[in-house]
Amino acid sequence: MNKVILKKAQLFLFSLGYGKIKSFKEIKEGRNSQVYKLRVDQNNLVLKIYKDKSKLRIKREKLFYEYLLEIKTNKVVRPIGFSINLNIALYPFIDGGKIKKISKNHIRELFNFLNQINQKKGSIKLPLAVDGIKNRKDHIKLCEEKIKQMKRVKPDSLIKKDFSFFLKDKIIPKFIEVKENFIKNDVFTLHKTKLSQNDMVVSPSDFGFHNIIKSKKNLFFLDFEYAGLDDPIKLICDFYSQPEQSLTLLQKKMFITNIFFKKHSLKQLELNTKIFLPFHKLKWCCIMLKEFKNETNKSDIKKFKLKTKIMKNQLSKAKIYFNKNFENK
Repeated sequence: MNKVILKKAQLFLFSLGYGKIKSFKEIKEGRNSQVYKLRVDQNNLVLKIYKDKSKLRIKREKLFYEYLLEIKTNKVVRPIGFSINLNIALYPFIDGGKIKKISKNHIRELFNFLNQINQKKGSIKLPLAVDGIKNRKDHIKLCEEKIKQMKRVKPDSLIKKDFSFFLKDKIIPKFIEVKENFIKNDVFTLHKTKLSQNDMVVSPSDFGFHNIIKSKKNLFFLDFEYAGLDDPIKLICDFYSQPEQSLTLLQKKMFITNIFFKKHSLKQLELNTKIFLPFHKLKWCCIMLKEFKNETNKSDIKKFKLKTKIMKNQLSKAKIYFNKNFENK
C-alpha cells in the first residue's frame, strides 16, 4: 500500500471512529480492485480499493449491498462503510477460505442465496447488470464485442504476437462457426427474444465459488461490482463457464433444476443454455485476456517484465480453457 492510499485509508478510518492502522497486508489484487487486511485497534478489517476512476464500480456495489441489507439476507457480510469520494470501502474481516472441493450442499447454498435475493423485493430499483442481457440476441453481440476489443490489441511484442495468433487462429474462427450454426438453425423462430423485467432475475453477475468465503459452516457471498438485473440464461451460462471452477454434470443439473428457475420451462432453459453457452465460453476466453488490452510501458523494465509474465500466464490459461471446451470434446 503506497503512502497516498495509506493516508486516504487512515482518514477514512478516522471518519468512521477507528484509530490508527497498526498493520496491513495485501490479500488480493485483481484487475478492478486491491484488497487489504488491516489491523486497527483490536479489529481485523478489510479495505477494498477500487481502481476505476469513473467510480461506477463502487457505486454499483454500494447500491447492491443496500438492496441486500434491505431484504435482510444473511448470506453476506454487512459493510462498515463506503467512500465514493475516496473510491474505497471497508468491511469486517471474515476468517475463512475458498471452497476447494464443491459439494451438493455448496450448490444448494448457491441457489438458496439466489432464491433469497429474488423472492424478497426491496424498494431499491436495480439497474441492468454490467453486460446484462435484455434481448436474447445480445448474447451473441456481447461475445462479438469482447472479440472486437481483443482485435484492437497491437502485436508490438513477442507475447502479444502469440496472443494475436491465438485470437486469429482459434477464437475468431470458432466464433464464426458457432454463429453460423446459430443462424442456420434459426432458433429464434420458436420463441421471443426481448425480455420484460419479469423475465429477468436479480443476479450477482460475477457469480461462482471464486467469490465466496467459507467460514466454519457458513458461506459468505461477495464482490457485487457487476450485479443487477439479467437474463437467467446468462446467469446459468456464466456459472457453467466460470474458468476458476470445475463442475460435474450432476452439479450443473442440480443448479438448472432448482426451484429458483421454477417459473421457466426446464426444457426451454436447457435448450437456450445449450445454444448460448459456446458464446459465453468464448467471451470468457476474452475476459481472461483482458490484460492485453492495456498499453505496456516498456521504459519501466521492472513493470514491463511483471506485465509480460502476467500476460504469458493468462494466455496459457486461455489456451487450456479453449482446448478443454472446444477441441478436447
